Amino acid sequence: MKDPLGDAPPVESRRAVIGAVVTVAVLVALCLLRPSATITVIIALGIVATVMLHEAGHLIGAKRGGMKATEFFVGFGPRLWSFRRGETEYGLKAIPAGGYVRVIGMTNLEEVDEADEARTYRRAPYGRKMVMILAGVTVNLLLAYLLTFTLLVGRGQDQVTTRVGAVVRPSPAYDAGLRPGDRIAAIDGTRIESWSQVAPIIQPAVGRTLRVVVVGRDGERRTVTVTPETMSGVGRIGVSAAVDTVPVAPLPAVGRSFAVLGTGMRQTVGALAPLFSPAGVEQYGRTVADPGSKGALSEQERPRSVIGIVAEGGDLVGGDLWGVLGLLAAVNLFLALFNLIPLLPFDGGHALVATYEAIASRVRGRPVVVDQRRLMPVTAVVIGLILLLGISTMYLDVRGLVTGG
Repeated sequence: MKDPLGDAPPVESRRAVIGAVVTVAVLVALCLLRPSATITVIIALGIVATVMLHEAGHLIGAKRGGMKATEFFVGFGPRLWSFRRGETEYGLKAIPAGGYVRVIGMTNLEEVDEADEARTYRRAPYGRKMVMILAGVTVNLLLAYLLTFTLLVGRGQDQVTTRVGAVVRPSPAYDAGLRPGDRIAAIDGTRIESWSQVAPIIQPAVGRTLRVVVVGRDGERRTVTVTPETMSGVGRIGVSAAVDTVPVAPLPAVGRSFAVLGTGMRQTVGALAPLFSPAGVEQYGRTVADPGSKGALSEQERPRSVIGIVAEGGDLVGGDLWGVLGLLAAVNLFLALFNLIPLLPFDGGHALVATYEAIASRVRGRPVVVDQRRLMPVTAVVIGLILLLGISTMYLDVRGLVTGG
């Protein structure tokens, strides 16, 4: 809730203005000279806006709860430019790697003027603390929902079909005569109504001949035989599904947006959980030490830093503004879930401490305050791990940009 780089001195105003003008001019020139970079610039600005809207949620929650917020800054480090409105200083700092809101008295270790003690976070009632803490996550979830709703109504929803979208050449499917546009109607007597049924039948059937009923693009029904092979360690025949984009009316999109976010949450947690397991940590360490080696994560599997997301954003979204909305919705969802980790300094850690204090105070019949000094070692370890993960992912992203893979 404050600048981790400390209260760095301000940069001389004239230099700050010149730096800001040069930065804007470079971005505009980049978009004009290389139109393909426009999507990348939009993604970068969108991520910055996402982080600051998260912090704005904390700011609004703090002010509504009667707490004193003294700073609201984009970036960290030396001040480039700022202005004061009321008791809060708003501005821009030199390192655009996020942002922060400073609320006084976040811990019992912080020294605060006696006149302001009543307006500290630590003196606020439990309900107001939780509103302030969870306001940022709430903003991210609302943004993710609104972006998803806009995407569904404006572009439509992608639906996986039972048609073949692509065929690897060479592959068992190509040798059997399957082509893009063919619809898989049955495999070994099992009627195929969803593409999700295909893999469970094919994967365990390596080396065994399967009878596949196919409806061709001309409507002709035929039966072919195909023998799955091991590809990348998994039994496959070399086909992928075709995806249709189906329009969604505004009213159905209200409920469907929740369903899409629910699926996204499960996928995000499912992707993060293995990374933080002992095996995942070992595999990620191998990836950082020797990218591309046996047992390391592939380029598609490894986590990305902001550098990677921005640099590869155009490819990720296909140079399409609708794709940008989808990517930003995913970023907001990720930030919300990541911040709910129940460890300090995450929002989830603050919520856990506040909840413990409230329950313990009620049980014991007197105010209970957690001694933050005892939590400092855990907080230091968490911050260290975050920095290690951030630096290593940036290293891999920069390395990938330089080497092309």
